[in-house]
Amino acid sequence: MKIGPLIKYHRTKKRMTQATLCDGICSITHLSKIENNNREGNSETIRLLLERLKVDISELEKGERNIRHLLDEFVSHLQYYELEKLPPAYEQLENYKDFIVYTDYMYLYELYKLRYFLSVNELKLAEDQFRWLQIHKQNFSQHEWYLLSYFHSIFLVLRGKYHEADKNLMEIIQKNISLGVFEGEVLYHIAVVKGHLAESNQAIIYGEKALEYFKEQINFRRILYTLLSLSMNYSRVKVYDKALETYGHLLRNAEIFNYSSLLPQVYHNIGDLHYIMGNYSIARAYFKKSQTKMPKDTEDFLLCLFNIGQTEYQLENWDTSRGNFELLKEEANRIKVYQYGMYATFYLLLLDNTRAKAMAYLEEKLLPYTSTNGRCADAHKLFSNILSEFYKEEGKFDKAVLFQI
Repeated sequence: MKIGPLIKYHRTKKRMTQATLCDGICSITHLSKIENNNREGNSETIRLLLERLKVDISELEKGERNIRHLLDEFVSHLQYYELEKLPPAYEQLENYKDFIVYTDYMYLYELYKLRYFLSVNELKLAEDQFRWLQIHKQNFSQHEWYLLSYFHSIFLVLRGKYHEADKNLMEIIQKNISLGVFEGEVLYHIAVVKGHLAESNQAIIYGEKALEYFKEQINFRRILYTLLSLSMNYSRVKVYDKALETYGHLLRNAEIFNYSSLLPQVYHNIGDLHYIMGNYSIARAYFKKSQTKMPKDTEDFLLCLFNIGQTEYQLENWDTSRGNFELLKEEANRIKVYQYGMYATFYLLLLDNTRAKAMAYLEEKLLPYTSTNGRCADAHKLFSNILSEFYKEEGKFDKAVLFQI
């Protein structure tokens, strides 16, 4: 406990001057040095100062123990991804925020706040918190430095800056840095990043390591999310049987434990796998199942609409496909996620039998946009290959090569 600054806090809170507080106990100069942590007062001086302030040292020690307990609980909720328990735990800690700054837990508390904002997807608050931590990081312990680097990596992932996140995360791994309860999370996030960077084999290696770690912890929710990541990457390397088997385990457990927030994504990804395999009717069924459970006004909902429209297009259900893409365009513009409106525009041009116009739209508008947005990497690959195939059919092989990914 930083007793000097704590004395200053209670003195100023009571609007007491240094002269009034130290009268008959010590000199003003001595008190000033104690308050600024430039000198430790002897136990008797500290006792007398606290007594005059009517501050009970045992209550201070109790408060510090409470903070340690609340921090441990807070980290446990983060570790086990207990999102529903995080807000009340955060509020409890906030009740101690004036006191925490005088304890050794100050910077851990501020770091965990950053992780909390990331967990609840409050990216603006996370950005502000990161700036504050950057200003104060010269005071961090080595462990706190590494936590900041890791939490910043998660922020980069959520912003779609996968190359930067990969660099940070691999540095943590290569230096064999211990992050305590967050070690499994580091492995999981490397798997996620490698998946986005189309390094699926690496994603599988780190995903399987994360899975073993979470199994040892009996960290059920993290196990489910790791299985989801693994399933996606098994699919990307075309190990379809393994992907279907893993999705099966994931789906059964998510349904048994009624983990409703994960189910829409699981249904969607199973649909995506069947789409890749050419099982369009099965894919459509899973996409529609996902749509009924997917929260509206989200990018995931737009992706679901896009995939239903694509699947209906493959099944040659032209009117149904058109209806989905018209709805997608309307919803994308309403919630201002404009790339999905662009995707819909391309398919609507195809459905209007204006293929050449659709391909010109791809080349001149859509692909320049997706090439500069890290979150559009999968779409960029899809539409680049569509344009490449178009130019092959036209006999323009020099242009086809430019867009082949």
